[in-house]
Amino acid sequence: MEQGNELEKIRQALSQGRLTVPDPVTGYHRSIYGRCPGDGNFSSNVSRIERSGQAITRVVFNCTVCGADFDAAPEAMLLR
Repeated sequence: MEQGNELEKIRQALSQGRLTVPDPVTGYHRSIYGRCPGDGNFSSNVSRIERSGQAITRVVFNCTVCGADFDAAPEAMLLR
C-alpha cells in the first residue's frame, strides 16, 4: 500500500471514530500503530483517545518497549 494512500485511510478511519481499517478483499481489520518518539518502535497499544463528536481527534499510545505514553499524529501512524 502506498504511504499517501495509507495516510488517507488512517485519517478517514479516525474521522469515523475507528482505530482499524478493513481490507475490502480479505475483510481483515488492519490496526493503527503509532511510532514511539523515544525509541522508534511501533505500538498498537492505545492508552486513551479524545473525541470531537464521533471523530477521534487525539490518540495516546503506550510503547510496549519503553513503557512511555505518547501522542502520535496521523503522519506518525501506520497500518498493520
